Amino acid sequence: MKKNKKIVSALIALLIALTGGYVVSDSSTNSSIGVEEQKVTIELERVIDGDTIVYNENGESKKMRLLLIDTPESTTAKTGTIQPFGKESKEFLTDYLVGKNLSLEYEKTKEQEDQYGRVLAYLFADGEFVQKKLVREGLARVGYEKGQEIYLDDLKEAEQAAMLEKKNIWSIKDYVGKYGFNNK
Repeated sequence: MKKNKKIVSALIALLIALTGGYVVSDSSTNSSIGVEEQKVTIELERVIDGDTIVYNENGESKKMRLLLIDTPESTTAKTGTIQPFGKESKEFLTDYLVGKNLSLEYEKTKEQEDQYGRVLAYLFADGEFVQKKLVREGLARVGYEKGQEIYLDDLKEAEQAAMLEKKNIWSIKDYVGKYGFNNK
């Protein structure tokens, strides 16, 4: 009788261990799915400039400002002149996004919309982080950060590499300022 109780106890313990392992495995799968669910699939309508696009989400047209970056102006509307590398940043973004699967992700520590009604988000093209690509190419500077954003370290690293290589905006001495671009 004692032997049967030990066998039954061992079987129950084994079942609990196996079931517990399955639940842990299953919950970790769900958490990675949860990360993907945070990304929203969108369709590009047009590129306004190097850091602003118009996109379609579920039949609704929206304007988006790419979080944590600033690119030179590609038109005369804001500054009165087209800034160096403004057109290049817009052209690069346009070429880079065309034909790719696009998605956006919101920053948990920031508002999801700015004072102009633009969506504030991170942009991904075929899974690649678009802001990082622009910064790494020297076509954008890191800006508008509070210091706790999820992709800030990645962007700062890309910016350092572009600065060291003097790529594009970094090729003009004192062009990149703390709050934008100095007219040259």
